[in-house]
Amino acid sequence: MKKSTPSQKESLSLASITTYQSGVAQASAFRIVKYHTAHFLRDYNLSCMQWFTIGTVLDAGSEGIRISDLAKKLDTTLAYMTNTINLLESRGILAKRAHQYDARTKLVSVVSAYKKTCAKIEQGLRQRLGEVLYQNLDHTELEDYVKVLYKISGLR
Repeated sequence: MKKSTPSQKESLSLASITTYQSGVAQASAFRIVKYHTAHFLRDYNLSCMQWFTIGTVLDAGSEGIRISDLAKKLDTTLAYMTNTINLLESRGILAKRAHQYDARTKLVSVVSAYKKTCAKIEQGLRQRLGEVLYQNLDHTELEDYVKVLYKISGLR
């Protein structure tokens, strides 16, 4: 039973798309977004995962976030997270400090001097991705796509 992938002009029906076709589309979409994100971040000498780490730490506020909580949020290992944090700390982007009540627990925060750079990266990357994505998607389609990503990622 041969199925052809529907063109963008045809109506997409879940019944007409095989699991492997949707898997290919998902992988392709991921690679396209990752390519443009990584390309933009090169100017800041950052990888995608480093940017995701910085942003998640930034969201935690000045109080910081425990390394184990950060690893969980980013769905990665504690060892990988520790290495990433150590690298970003050596570059003056992140800072670690002992927890107020438990010296064994380390809290990570974004260095104050780097926060303006974070805002600049976010604004520029948002603009770049918008240029790439909005050529083919309207605001509602992109918003729906992101909402679905959040729902799926919450299924862990």
